[in-house]
Amino acid sequence: MAEVYIADMLCQPGYKKRVAVKRVLPKLAQNHRFIRMFLDEARLGLLLNHSNIVHMFDVGRANGAYFIVMEYVNGVNLKEICEFYGAQQTLVPIEVTVAIAIEIARGLDYAHRLTDRDGNLLRVVHNDINPANVLLSENGEIKLVDFGLSEAAVHVEKTDPDIVRGKFGYLSPEAAWGHGTDSRADIYAVGVILYEMLTGYKLFRGDTDLASIQLAREARVPPPRHYNSDITGSLERVLYHALAKHPNDRCSTARQLGHELSQIIFELGRAVDAFSVGDMVTMVRNHRRSERSERAALIEMMIEEELMGFESLDYDEPEITDYGSEALW
Repeated sequence: MAEVYIADMLCQPGYKKRVAVKRVLPKLAQNHRFIRMFLDEARLGLLLNHSNIVHMFDVGRANGAYFIVMEYVNGVNLKEICEFYGAQQTLVPIEVTVAIAIEIARGLDYAHRLTDRDGNLLRVVHNDINPANVLLSENGEIKLVDFGLSEAAVHVEKTDPDIVRGKFGYLSPEAAWGHGTDSRADIYAVGVILYEMLTGYKLFRGDTDLASIQLAREARVPPPRHYNSDITGSLERVLYHALAKHPNDRCSTARQLGHELSQIIFELGRAVDAFSVGDMVTMVRNHRRSERSERAALIEMMIEEELMGFESLDYDEPEITDYGSEALW
């Protein structure tokens, strides 16, 4: 629905700031409902101010297209991290996985408790927590992005509870049934991410979108230690608490989930910090750059081989007759 550019924001002559610019696709510029959703994202984004959420700097319109100027995160998203480790047939270390989930919970706790200037709760729900919307920087920062499907009291475009929003593989059961959601749906999505990172198993991935939704509705969670025997009993209990089928049986707040996961870090007794995360991000980025370079070299070689195989079309050479100073075909 939108495209994102890396850009330089000119502040004063000689001063620039690297930013990301999200712009509505031209074909959607005349879709008034989508534009209202896009501006709702901008309106909420300007209110959000937390280290675990991508900062938004400006919103504007140019040449008929709306755009949002936001913080540029120099790193990768969590989906790329999971794909890298999956290709290696291994898993992100348990302590790093838990530490990432804690930071996601911190960002969500802030968003869920956000109020307006009068202290009124804005009832923010992200609705699209999935690995692609978790950014990790080379400095070890972990940030949530893309509140485009969120719900909040400040939104002009109100959510139809019958509409399913978010990636099907990370839907809470109540969202998959179209029963409406609250902040506990975001907690459930964090539980799905945590489960998948710890086990390498996709909980709700069906052969079709409909099959994925049906799996999300059923909310069957196989014992995680079946896939990873290193998962402790206490960590397994936290997973089940976050992934409870009924919202009332789930962690009631993201803060509670964060507390429970922090206790797991303490029990594991393994050092983990922003440097650990940053080193992992740098490793994945370097690998992706190498892959891109190899792919570019392969494409160049294939083009060269194809060009070398080109031959001129056969044709009969014209007969040239010498007429002295003139040569006519």
